Amino acid sequence: MPLSGYEASPGVEVELCTQCRGLFLDRNEIRQLVGQGSLGKATEVVPVSLGEEVGVRCPKCVEPAMQPLRVKGAPELGSWQCRSCGGLWLGDGAFFELARALRASSPSLPLVRHIAPPTLSRAPTPNDGSGLTHSRSRFDEGLENLVAVPLVMLLSWLFCSTQFGRLMASMIGMPFHELGHAAASWLSSRIAIPLPFFTFWYDDQSFLMGSLVAGGLGWLMFHTYREKNWFMLSSASFLLLAWLVITFAFAPERTLMWQILAGALGEIVFGGFILVAFHFPLPDRFRWDFWRWVALVPASLSFMHATMLWRTVAADVSQMPWGSAIGSEDDGDMNRLVQQFHWSANGLADVYLTTAYVALAALAVAYAYAGYRYFVRNGGRSLIQRFR
Repeated sequence: MPLSGYEASPGVEVELCTQCRGLFLDRNEIRQLVGQGSLGKATEVVPVSLGEEVGVRCPKCVEPAMQPLRVKGAPELGSWQCRSCGGLWLGDGAFFELARALRASSPSLPLVRHIAPPTLSRAPTPNDGSGLTHSRSRFDEGLENLVAVPLVMLLSWLFCSTQFGRLMASMIGMPFHELGHAAASWLSSRIAIPLPFFTFWYDDQSFLMGSLVAGGLGWLMFHTYREKNWFMLSSASFLLLAWLVITFAFAPERTLMWQILAGALGEIVFGGFILVAFHFPLPDRFRWDFWRWVALVPASLSFMHATMLWRTVAADVSQMPWGSAIGSEDDGDMNRLVQQFHWSANGLADVYLTTAYVALAALAVAYAYAGYRYFVRNGGRSLIQRFR
């Protein structure tokens, strides 16, 4: 869509489509024009069909589809919001109705600044779909986004404090464990296939596997950059750097040791990553807005069980989890690390527990950012009103 600058108010320039006369506003431009009303109260998400693409694309992010919104009091007017950058696309007359709805959501706000209306014409409409409906949730609105992670982690801690809970959590954490082995293999350019209780990998490095890993991470970086998804772009960049260092800077014997070490690390790292990523959008086609709620429970159980286990081992090394789920007693990860690579039980406990503490610090930073974003988004009013 051809866009040109349009001075909607003195000092505030928005983007105007020269064909349909729709307006595109960045996340902060709508605030500059109409104040600090609650966008969540002034609009409601329009359900879209699962698997159907939305017909309006973000002109700023280019690739991601925009979520259709319905302005309360004016359901016939078209408006959309980008799930990546938060920008708003406002069709024919939608800005004025949205401004009224925002002011109605916060009566104490000053009057809307003057804005000269562009010539109005028909706004673009999304493609209609049929079948199962699916409403995309928002990452920075709704109290549930703030309480979900700490609440589930508290419940996981209580559950893992029981013998039955520890048994169940260890079973739930097994896929994370095997994925840890596989991820370390892939980052060292080795072929690996994670199975429920065992990971098959080749000891020799593979040029083909290394190319697939580098190509996949490069593809992910390209698309996350186009979507302006800085969280996933930084994650993919870190993994690509790790692949370069592990594959080319270390001897194969050392990376083989890391593959064994990474099993228990997977329970901590992948569980912690999902808990952190709960507050951030992943690439649009992953539909992470829904699946993050599904992944929250197993991730929390795996992370909390592993953290509690290694705290116990650090205090009493007799609690070290020797042995293997499949195979002989001497074939376990901890046995191999001690016997073949001369690790000590205390050294292993320190590595895993330090990793858990780093993950907790990252989670605290992500949660603080989510809380700040929530208050900025809602003008600091919504949470206070809920507890009055």
